[in-house]
Amino acid sequence: MAVTPEPHVPLQRPAPDDGVFAPPPEPIHGGAPKVGDFVRLKLRILGNTMRGKKTRVYLFILGVIFGLFAASVGLSVFAASSVTDDNLRPTLAAFAGTGLVLAWILVPLLFFGVDETLDPARFALLPVPRRTLVLGMLGAAAVGIPPVVTLVTALGSTVGAVIDGGAAAGAVAVLGAVVGLAVCIAASRAVTSAFAGMLRSRKVRDLAALLIALAGISCNPVFQLIFALVENGESKQATTIGGILSWTPLAAPFVAYVDAIEGDWALVAARLAIGVAGVAALLWWWLRTIESAMLGTASTGAAKKAKAVDRLPVRAFLPGVLRSWPAGRFTGLVGREIRYWFRDPRRRASLISLLAASIVIPFAFTFGFGGGSSAEEQEAARQSVGMSGGALVFSLLFAGAFVGLVLVNQFGNDGTAYALHMLTNVPGQVELAARAAGVGILAFPLLAAGTVVVSVIAGHTGQLPAALGVGLCAFGISVGAAGITSVLAPYPMPDTTNPFAMNTGQGSAKSMLSLVCMFATWALTAPLIVAFFLLPDALAWVLLPAGLLWGAGLAWTGTRLAGNLLERRAPEVLAAVTPKRA
Repeated sequence: MAVTPEPHVPLQRPAPDDGVFAPPPEPIHGGAPKVGDFVRLKLRILGNTMRGKKTRVYLFILGVIFGLFAASVGLSVFAASSVTDDNLRPTLAAFAGTGLVLAWILVPLLFFGVDETLDPARFALLPVPRRTLVLGMLGAAAVGIPPVVTLVTALGSTVGAVIDGGAAAGAVAVLGAVVGLAVCIAASRAVTSAFAGMLRSRKVRDLAALLIALAGISCNPVFQLIFALVENGESKQATTIGGILSWTPLAAPFVAYVDAIEGDWALVAARLAIGVAGVAALLWWWLRTIESAMLGTASTGAAKKAKAVDRLPVRAFLPGVLRSWPAGRFTGLVGREIRYWFRDPRRRASLISLLAASIVIPFAFTFGFGGGSSAEEQEAARQSVGMSGGALVFSLLFAGAFVGLVLVNQFGNDGTAYALHMLTNVPGQVELAARAAGVGILAFPLLAAGTVVVSVIAGHTGQLPAALGVGLCAFGISVGAAGITSVLAPYPMPDTTNPFAMNTGQGSAKSMLSLVCMFATWALTAPLIVAFFLLPDALAWVLLPAGLLWGAGLAWTGTRLAGNLLERRAPEVLAAVTPKRA
């Protein structure tokens, strides 16, 4: 059988434009980033978050419910201040607006952190101009539950504006609310960005905490003036301070509708201009500090000369307060906690909460019950309602609970570093007890010093033992409750150098968990409060040992229960606190 030969096919050479000779692809021109891109990215991330775990959806719903409650309260306050007498309206509007802005500044620093869905550090290596980045972050920050609550709260002023000034005054109230919201967001982000860089420098951490604590203390006299103004219908000091605040960006946008009601449109334009100028100044400040917050740069100064170690090397790693303790795993963990509180930027930010709870709260409760516009009336009110009514005891109830609440997500700060404790088989009870002891060593001296100073200044040292007993009891109970919560509902902290950053939805989660622990602490400490009012003054000292025993017992019970849960749920806790990367 003959085979037909296949036709000869000549070898084909590659074309000169194939392979390495191919022309480079044309670049994709997407255009420069815009502010709207950040807003759309924030909305996309929020939408994707709702498609994840059901717990995130539940926490978001709880945040919405809490936001609705806060918005209803704030709306009522602003609406009530707008329909009051003409003489009181500008002063109340100034104080209400200032309080709203200060809440945006202080609350993220002291308690819940800042929602950093779009972390500035993620844009550090991208060619995004700082001006566009700041404006984009500002626009993205306006999306969420807190901005909506703030806007609804500020819109309460439209009630009185429309009733007394018509549609024009109502429009001014709406415009003032929008400008005021911009002031709130810009102030919050600028301050947290500045402190994020400051708190990474250990030289200024104590000064930063002290300044914030003093700012919290300075708010208390303002509240006294507001109470006197509402109670008596007049207060020269409150009117003077309100008039000054109305010419600052803190309150000017919120007072503009009052001038619109009176028909003084020149003042309306001036106050709105002050608000816009304040936003511009804050954005300029944020523009200068955002690079430090993005890159984590901070001046650490010259390196210190190493000191000779004349003791055992292992002992040299322990803080001085622990070097007399017996060597062991518990002592080492306590020393680790103390060092982390001073060296980790996120924990250093939480030290502000400890300082505020230990010093600011006793001062605020003790001297915040004065009523009346004169010094004599305020002193009489303190004697009859304040110290004699147990203000110092109530202040330690709140202070002790707040100190323990810094442990509500204690594993979130460690993140993946908690895996080392799992590999070394650290018992759960030892783990949680060491963390509580580290916080106690830092907080107890501040708490005791603040209580002693307040009682001496007020001249009522007789309440000191009862107050310390209630404070120690509240701290022990909150530690036990926080241990259980941190094991059952841990959540990751954002992988960023900003110590105030908080992932999407985690701010609401933290606030809800803190509220649950706080209410549980108050309920379990209630027997001591009841005993304080039932016992005669001569037996009030009994509350000190009683509170110590009751708080220690519940702290041991909560820590033991949480430790057993931790040993069973350690892998789940590690997985929950591990930051998720997109």
